[in-house]
Amino acid sequence: MTDAVPEVAQVPEVKKDEVKLNEYEFRVEMACGGCSGAVTRALTNYNGGGHVEVLEAEPKTKTVRVRSALTCEVVRDIIAKTGKKVLETVEKPKVGEVVANKLVGETAKQAPGPSPAA
Repeated sequence: MTDAVPEVAQVPEVKKDEVKLNEYEFRVEMACGGCSGAVTRALTNYNGGGHVEVLEAEPKTKTVRVRSALTCEVVRDIIAKTGKKVLETVEKPKVGEVVANKLVGETAKQAPGPSPAA
């Protein structure tokens, strides 16, 4: 009896799951920093299976901008659950860059561009 080791087929390298991030902008009825704080907390603490990064929550302009793999409707529902009325979706979602799952939630690094003129 020989102790021959059976050959194992080469396993191809597995790529990390990739997620497309979208940016959404909403006009939200917010009167103060407490209102924008409530919206920001609701979005960043969302635990329904997706990540939401708040890019801006400004009560003066009533603007909330987010980056997420969630749909626009889900993000709008999260905002609405704070009791703040979503007045309108300002722009359609823009397909963002593709990132690996482990990078979701981190600020995406951008390629260096030309240096600004002095």
